[in-house]
Amino acid sequence: MPNPSQPPAPSPSSPHGRSAGGGPPAVLRVSDPRELLALVPHQLGFTPRRSVVLVCLRGERRRVGLVVRADLPAVDERERRLLAAHRVEADLVDRLGAVVDRLVALAVRDGAAAVVAVVYDDPAAPDPGAAAPVAPDPGATHPLLPGAAASGEDARDTSVAGLVEVLLGGACATAGVALADVWWVDGHRFRSLGCREERCCPAAGEPLEALDGTVVAAEMVSRGSSPAGARESLLDDLRPAGAEARLDAARSAASARRRARRAAGEPPRAARVRAEALAGLRAAAEVERLAHLAREEGGRGGGADELHDPALLGRLAAALRDPWLRDALLVSLVPGAGDLPEQLVLTGPDERAEALLETVVGDPGGAREPDPALLEPTCAVLAAVVRHLPGAAGADALAALAWAAWWSGDGARAVSCAERALEARAGTPMAELVLDLVDAGAAPAWVRARRDAEVAGGADG
Repeated sequence: MPNPSQPPAPSPSSPHGRSAGGGPPAVLRVSDPRELLALVPHQLGFTPRRSVVLVCLRGERRRVGLVVRADLPAVDERERRLLAAHRVEADLVDRLGAVVDRLVALAVRDGAAAVVAVVYDDPAAPDPGAAAPVAPDPGATHPLLPGAAASGEDARDTSVAGLVEVLLGGACATAGVALADVWWVDGHRFRSLGCREERCCPAAGEPLEALDGTVVAAEMVSRGSSPAGARESLLDDLRPAGAEARLDAARSAASARRRARRAAGEPPRAARVRAEALAGLRAAAEVERLAHLAREEGGRGGGADELHDPALLGRLAAALRDPWLRDALLVSLVPGAGDLPEQLVLTGPDERAEALLETVVGDPGGAREPDPALLEPTCAVLAAVVRHLPGAAGADALAALAWAAWWSGDGARAVSCAERALEARAGTPMAELVLDLVDAGAAPAWVRARRDAEVAGGADG
């Protein structure tokens, strides 16, 4: 689990564009820097705010690889005024430098030959004359950067984004990764920090709306991609159900937990409890699948919270506390699992289950890609559990959603689900595992297999 004293763990996205159907993403090639800017929200699934984003470019052909994001550390008004006066405190350099170093380390791990950085921050720096800042002591601040314009007329030179550019330049040079370009997005406009030609990259920037007309934006929309307006919106589908339904689910969960405790000392009885829960989960997923087909054919299909009995969702939430059932759930999502999940709930994990899960996290040689037909109905059931039990009782369902999102290449949703699960109940095992994977920059096996195939193809070409 990430150390709370360290900068927030970066959130990687899939290294390819998402497909409209939610299946294995399709490869998308981008050349123009503005096309990359248009791609970032689609890759992350939301429009970043106060973030640093690195777009990794692999090989000589500069194929888009990992897109990784981290929060900018808090920068107060006083620090911004110091920046406007071409001064910076060592503490701010340390805080930003820690974020930059971790992002560049992930880029190196992804095999990036170059990166394009996008800094999402506030608009231009405040007027340095508005309130002259006073450093704690004469040695507490340093000149902002050697190449900064002495006049301070260009806001790019006195911005947080400008400082990030300097730190990125040093980190990338040390790591042997080319810093291809750096952009600053302030919520309304975008500016290039690397190019200072007024005819193509004006200091005042360009309106963000200009990116809507890019080829990438049009292509991603045609694939069904629609980024959320903010990271918080990634979990809009998990908003709590009605109070009465939540109460029914909570009562059922409490009863199921009591039953599980009574069965704990009797292995055959405990196995029956797990088997019933898995059968209930399978049946609920089938209901979701049929409802989805009905909606696609123009029928009603039922609302998200009308398909399942809250009592069933409560029993599922309680059952997910059992590690054998959680393992069976993960295995059931892998193509080719057959009836192995049913055997797991009776006898516990074995070598076959470990081998199957190895195709998700292990050697890319045997990687299996997510199958939407398996994944989406089960995730819909888990989401229903979370909506009906949004607190500690639903933490394991949230963690399972985090795992499914990570495997699908949706790092932003994976982190959001995992963090919410740990907020609901500290120590939720699967949530900690997902954050460990993200913190290590670990990609699912099928993503690494595609990357290896691209590298091999580039070498052959």
